[in-house]
Amino acid sequence: MKVQNKTFYMGDDVHNARQNEKGKANNHQRKTIDATSLRKNLDPIAAKREEAKKKAMKIVGGAFTNEQKLDGDLIARREKIKFLQHDIGEANKSINEIEANRAALRDKYGVASDSQEEQDLKLLEKEVRAKMPGSDTTLSYDEMKKIDAIKSKGLSEYQQQSLDMLEHETPYVTTVYEANREIKVENQIISSTKIERLKSHAMEDAQKQVEDIMNEASKEIAGMLVDEAKDNIDEKAEEEKEKAEASKEKREEVKERIDALKEKKEENEELTEDILNGVADAESVSTDVNAAQQEIKNMMNKMKLIEEDIKGAAVDKNV
Repeated sequence: MKVQNKTFYMGDDVHNARQNEKGKANNHQRKTIDATSLRKNLDPIAAKREEAKKKAMKIVGGAFTNEQKLDGDLIARREKIKFLQHDIGEANKSINEIEANRAALRDKYGVASDSQEEQDLKLLEKEVRAKMPGSDTTLSYDEMKKIDAIKSKGLSEYQQQSLDMLEHETPYVTTVYEANREIKVENQIISSTKIERLKSHAMEDAQKQVEDIMNEASKEIAGMLVDEAKDNIDEKAEEEKEKAEASKEKREEVKERIDALKEKKEENEELTEDILNGVADAESVSTDVNAAQQEIKNMMNKMKLIEEDIKGAAVDKNV
């Protein structure tokens, strides 16, 4: 079936909707970042605690992760050793079966264990085993000359079959050799890891670093608290100073008003005295008595207003 190529147009609405969603996501991210920065600016002490906590968690988390990796590695190596030991066990079973078959073959041919045929076979067997992987068997010069002589005169049927069966042990012997070598390597790595672990004290070192970080943060926070307290004290002192200056200005203002009123009172008293003298003079020259009395009344009203001003100044002073 042939598939036709088609182009689908989503339209401006879909595009705009996606752009709006993208814009909302960006705005949300920007608001989150701004809120975090705002919290740091508003509460630097809390920000310092949070920063120290994150550093401590990073160090402890890293040390714990490394410890977990080491534990996992050790577990994996121990599991590998178990599998290798199982392989060795299976290979040895096969080797034992072959040896059992060789013993049965000797019985079948009726070859005595102390016969020359068997002794020659043992020497030939030694040559085969010397060639197997991981063998520590070696042949002397005399033994190699005897082997050449045995081969020259020819092997018996029993000897040939027994040697052929022995050759089948080679892959199993190889398995045992290589598995033991791997087990040795794994055990060495496990031992080295344990020793290095005891030397490193990873978690203890991480804990010490955490304590250092928290102690340093505590010192910095203590300094910030002192600075904050100092700023508060300076601010209060400035406020008190401003209040004292304002109070001083108020007292000086009230004093000026009182002094002005006193001066005005003195002026009015002088004026009153002048008026009274004028009245007396008017009486002596027979001036209109009623006019003089009206003048006196007007002056008394003025004096009453002056008295009210003085009382108002006294109230201001008490304030």
